[in-house]
Amino acid sequence: MGRPLKIAKAQAVVTLTATNGTTEVVTTNANFTNLGIIAGMPFIPASNVGNLVAGTTYWILEVVNAGANSTFTVSATELSANPTFTKFNLATTTAQSVALTVGVVDAYFNNPIGGAGYPATNANTYGVVGGNTAIYGSQVLVGVCMGVTGTGTITVADDSPDIDGVGTDFANTFVDGTIVYDVDGNILGTIDDIANANAVFATFAANASANVSGAAYVYGTPEAGFIVRQKGKMKYLVKGTTSGLTQACYTANVANTALSPNTFTITATYANTSTAYVQSLSDYRSEVFPTTVAAASLVAGTVYTIEFVGTTDFTAVGAFANMTGITFVATGAGSGTGTAVLSNIDPDVIASFNSAVAANTANGLLNPVVTITNS
Repeated sequence: MGRPLKIAKAQAVVTLTATNGTTEVVTTNANFTNLGIIAGMPFIPASNVGNLVAGTTYWILEVVNAGANSTFTVSATELSANPTFTKFNLATTTAQSVALTVGVVDAYFNNPIGGAGYPATNANTYGVVGGNTAIYGSQVLVGVCMGVTGTGTITVADDSPDIDGVGTDFANTFVDGTIVYDVDGNILGTIDDIANANAVFATFAANASANVSGAAYVYGTPEAGFIVRQKGKMKYLVKGTTSGLTQACYTANVANTALSPNTFTITATYANTSTAYVQSLSDYRSEVFPTTVAAASLVAGTVYTIEFVGTTDFTAVGAFANMTGITFVATGAGSGTGTAVLSNIDPDVIASFNSAVAANTANGLLNPVVTITNS
């Protein structure tokens, strides 16, 4: 399965605000003392500015001012290869806002063999990384729904588009697109019109049982996010870029708009341009979701992993909880809209930020190559 997923890290991401072609000094909006940035650290600009080329690695030659709005000079090479302390020739610019990733590590890959390394890519380079997408470089993008426990209680019915609440400030809690769930993770509806603070309109999910009265609830809005840490085969620590929430989430084989609380999607593209959801990810290989098994087709004694809870009570057929990612031995067939996958299925593919190719067509690799959605 390759090594665990690499997580891109950096000493800091700072903003370049100006360059001076006379003094050869770069000005930033950062405080280098607070961030621990010192001479000799590499940095990568996100776009061309002042003769610095986007995606190229440079080095901090000298920190001129380490306090507020820190300034520094630039070396085109590592300092050990610059014994004359030659300053990089900058052009004068002002009023800039260019991200500089300082001290980046694990934001690149060079698998399985050969290659020039980051940021160059070549035919023998495959792999993916997680991490904060503010860091320069290709990283896994996810769609995630962070579950948040609601305040107060709600009343909904499947024959009405209204959601009413007691002790709930809908106008300051929800936005259009927010998904509302019961505490078991079943989707009650999606908010369509938040103009009315006391009664809002919702579109109920197909086959959802929306008859609840005075019930606790969970809500979440699908958003873009990134992986902070891999915690298991299907469990990752994920951060939402809009909400700013960081929570443990499970990979799911559903569209973003159908995500349950604390689930997320990773997508990949095959050589034939078809798209699949990714179940598990390493820095070299990944697993796409295999064919799902409906709850009603579960076979007693077979080991499954819950893929989608839906309206199924998996605890009635052997699982210890109704949650995506739970592995259990089925005690019999279930019911409802939930689905599972066989836990021993391992459809390996080679993960890449490069071009997707069929099996046996890229450097003798037996597995197909899929392109992971990236930043």
